[in-house]
Amino acid sequence: MASSASPTTEPPVFELGTTLEIPPAALEQNQELPFSIANFKKAVTDRLQALDGGDDTQLWIVFSDFDYSKLKYIDRLRYPIRLQLDGSKLIVKMVGPVHELMHISLIQLIQRDMGRMGLEPIRDYVGLGSTRHQHRSNNSFKEADSALAPITSPEWPSLVIEAGWAETLARLHIDAQWWLSAQVPPNSTTALVVLVSFTKSQRTFRLERYELVTVGRSVVTRSAPLGVRNLATCTAVTTIDIRSTPPIITGAPFVLPFAGIMRRPPIAPERNVSMSAVELEAWATTIARIRNL
Repeated sequence: MASSASPTTEPPVFELGTTLEIPPAALEQNQELPFSIANFKKAVTDRLQALDGGDDTQLWIVFSDFDYSKLKYIDRLRYPIRLQLDGSKLIVKMVGPVHELMHISLIQLIQRDMGRMGLEPIRDYVGLGSTRHQHRSNNSFKEADSALAPITSPEWPSLVIEAGWAETLARLHIDAQWWLSAQVPPNSTTALVVLVSFTKSQRTFRLERYELVTVGRSVVTRSAPLGVRNLATCTAVTTIDIRSTPPIITGAPFVLPFAGIMRRPPIAPERNVSMSAVELEAWATTIARIRNL
């Protein structure tokens, strides 16, 4: 059952500056732990065990005073985590089965629609997975959940997907801000960020599309000499409520602009990527069935 009703929760709009500030609320007010290898291994192991036991209320761990020389050692541990570094602060995101299934199956849906218009992986675009990317400020890096880029400029993702639980949406919104502010022209930039989350209590999936929107400003500043500012703005929201049969879907189809993904205008039969209510229903109900949501 599809509906065009607008969502009741309005996603925030972020103004992008030259520095990236992460409000404490976006990290669920997690207490920062002083970094050491022993603290890292214990905290991550405990949190992963809690996640396996069904406790997914806290998906991030924050370490202060991170020793960058230990990064290679952490990588060799091969924990199911994503890493983000901001200055001396290391942010660790836990990765669980539902989380992985949400973003992997979603990017497969996107690639399937790209295939319908004649685009092929390797020939036209590449999947970048969770490759680590450096922010233009040079004191921050981040790993996406899923990402892809056109083969003409594969060094930086054009489309990024970040997944999590709806209880952590504040943190996911900051993820969108990070990607959309990470590079500036003439470097390749991220044009589209898709946030995908699930609310257990309401058994509802939520997709948000974030893009940079340029708006004029009345006061010219040093940081915006042309009198404009860029806002990381949510430009589309789709929800799939699986409590009923069939599910109640709002905001379908979920559309991704072609130019944002491929960094060029479409040439017929190319068009925007579109996921219909039928496709989104199958996506959501399959995840729910496989992971017993």
